[in-house]
Amino acid sequence: MPCLSEGLVLMAVKKSKKDGSGIQQAAGLIRYFDEESEDAWHITKSQVYAACIILSAVVYFANYGVIDWFTGLF
Repeated sequence: MPCLSEGLVLMAVKKSKKDGSGIQQAAGLIRYFDEESEDAWHITKSQVYAACIILSAVVYFANYGVIDWFTGLF
């Protein structure tokens, strides 16, 4: 007849194996996404900042009619 402590040990072993598989899957995804392709676009932080500033300026000027005024000059 199995002892109660043996059942607890078996449950603990099964649970730890199940929890470890998620870590292994995550490690595989990290290795997959860590590899960089030579053909991929590389965007620097300064390019992101410049795009945000330019887009903000265009929206700001459009709201205050500066773009309409500027295109009306031509």
